[in-house]
Amino acid sequence: MVTLEKADAIARLLTPDQADAEQLTAATEVAQAQLELLRVRAVRANLMAEVNLTSGNLDHLQRLAALDRYERFAATRRRASHKL
Repeated sequence: MVTLEKADAIARLLTPDQADAEQLTAATEVAQAQLELLRVRAVRANLMAEVNLTSGNLDHLQRLAALDRYERFAATRRRASHKL
């Protein structure tokens, strides 16, 4: 899970020193979504290294499909937060 401390630190780097609460909240949401995207991509890379398409085991493929859906959701959150 994304730590709030990391997201806050990134948000402070993305905003000017005199940013108001709304700007800081929006930047924090963007940072959280970006960190989630990075986490999902790392999990997917590890899973892709383990997948064996010839084994007939669908567990890895189902997990990859779920990760794809979650990645799209996180990307949508990032875009929506960025527009605030």
